[in-house]
Amino acid sequence: MDEVMTLEELAAYLKVSETTAYQLVRGGGIPGRKVGREWRFLRARVTEWLMQAGQEDSMENSGVVQRDGFGGEFMVEDGQEKVALWLPMTREEKARQIEKAQREGINVSDLVAAYLRDWAQA
Repeated sequence: MDEVMTLEELAAYLKVSETTAYQLVRGGGIPGRKVGREWRFLRARVTEWLMQAGQEDSMENSGVVQRDGFGGEFMVEDGQEKVALWLPMTREEKARQIEKAQREGINVSDLVAAYLRDWAQA
């Protein structure tokens, strides 16, 4: 019979934090089952999942935020990698930029790029 692991044991096995393990589980990336209020995992299934992830060229956990080798954050959605960009602006400024883009019918990314250029030159 396969060894059954708890969430804490899974995190230790994967050498990640419990938070990261939980995010992978909630995102459907890791095969597991909730028993009552606790998650349980078969070590053999987790090992199989790890081996498949290596064959797929990445651990594409749709919607799960991951860190790259440089410490940056990204996630994969619908086969596309989306990179997190921390902007030097307040939430209010972000909301103003989005409203302006909608009002003027332009791409938000272009507006943000212009904002960043202005910010870098200041």
